[in-house]
Amino acid sequence: MRRLLTTILCGAVCALGSADASADDFTYNPPGQLVSGSGSGRVDDTVFVPGMQYPIEVAPSYPNSQVWGRGGSQGSGGGQCDAENYSYPWSDNYCETRQWDVPLCPGGKGHQGQDIRPSTCEKDLHWVVSAEAGEVTQIGSYSVYVISADGTRHRYLHMNPERLEVEVGDQVERGQRLGLVSNAFNGTPTTIHLHYDIFQTVEGVGASYVPTYMSLVRSYEELIGQPAVPCGIVDAVGESIVDDSDRCFSLLGNTQFWRRVDGEGYGEGLWWTYAFSAAAPGAYARWRLDFASSGRYELSAYVEPAHAGSRETLYRVRAGGAEEEVRLDQSSGDGWVSLGEWTFSEGTDQWLQVEDNTGEDSADQLKIAADAIRLVRLDPPEEPDAGGGGGGDAGPSPDAGPVEQDAGGSADAGVPLGGEDIASTGSCACSVPRSPSRAPHELALAALALVGLGRVRQRRTG
Repeated sequence: MRRLLTTILCGAVCALGSADASADDFTYNPPGQLVSGSGSGRVDDTVFVPGMQYPIEVAPSYPNSQVWGRGGSQGSGGGQCDAENYSYPWSDNYCETRQWDVPLCPGGKGHQGQDIRPSTCEKDLHWVVSAEAGEVTQIGSYSVYVISADGTRHRYLHMNPERLEVEVGDQVERGQRLGLVSNAFNGTPTTIHLHYDIFQTVEGVGASYVPTYMSLVRSYEELIGQPAVPCGIVDAVGESIVDDSDRCFSLLGNTQFWRRVDGEGYGEGLWWTYAFSAAAPGAYARWRLDFASSGRYELSAYVEPAHAGSRETLYRVRAGGAEEEVRLDQSSGDGWVSLGEWTFSEGTDQWLQVEDNTGEDSADQLKIAADAIRLVRLDPPEEPDAGGGGGGDAGPSPDAGPVEQDAGGSADAGVPLGGEDIASTGSCACSVPRSPSRAPHELALAALALVGLGRVRQRRTG
């Protein structure tokens, strides 16, 4: 008990002490935006474990790719300790190209979790902590499994097996130390990092590794004392513009096919790629949206004629839980071009996507532009209830109903240094500047200022 209390208190002190060192410049690429050439990601903002503890005790920390990073087998040279690997922004690698079964990834294969580098390229120095309270159910040659009360399984790989702080059967608390970040890998060292993944039961899919990235983002923001700031906000009245430089814009798929042009189009510049014929998109881009209220909106795209030659540009709109395809002749556009009208629901999980598989011949080299989009509210928002209302039961929150998976069915396996382990980008970083003061009222004001003055340009016209 004394060791447990000491561990928890030490973790809390370290977390508080580390906040100022990392909060000011924390940035992260959007979920699903992988390192160019490393595969096709899953765009998923879901926080599958709300309120979890970030799994490395002290910030800063750098989730990114071990294989496609510096020093990796598919990287751009250098060594694993290259400063580029120890810098922001973060990069998702949940669906990075691997041979492991991941039903939620495009093609059903992926990496299963997220690789995380600690603050420095030193092994056996940085503590790994439990994301949730639970039971240690299995310890392998380089793995530790913790299952929480609701059945969520947390897996931690590559800690030093000789320096673990837990044993099978132990009940651990949220934030309790498990071991030290290392490079253990069945006798053949991998890079110095923690592989962390989450296993739950997902409706319509079953038991599966789930996207880890946004759970890490939210828990890291808590660790460094930085509040989450929404992006892609669409106003309840008037006009809202989301540019390609905004945090809620993502380049996806084979991102190396996108080209950047600065100083043209709307705002600071634009992206473009070539159209081609295929059943599935190769490169695509997405604007994620968060609506202040439900309503009817006209949706338009900004088209720069010099970089828009496709006559069958394929857009996909997700609105109110349904997806719809729409075609646009970008070659005849100049400025704002309407894509039509849609009814959007209040909240998130809604977006516009432009794809390169238009059906046009790639030999024609027809360009597709991805720039700003505009939403204009068409119907007046509902007036608030004069009676005041309130007091009603909002109902239970959704529960994915995770269940325990037989840990024995997932044996330690993988590949050596530069090839990573078992478990299974582009341009826009989610940058959230932070006030030096961590007083709650100042953090709230900073968040409001970012929403009002950030890159989501909102102009009220009604």
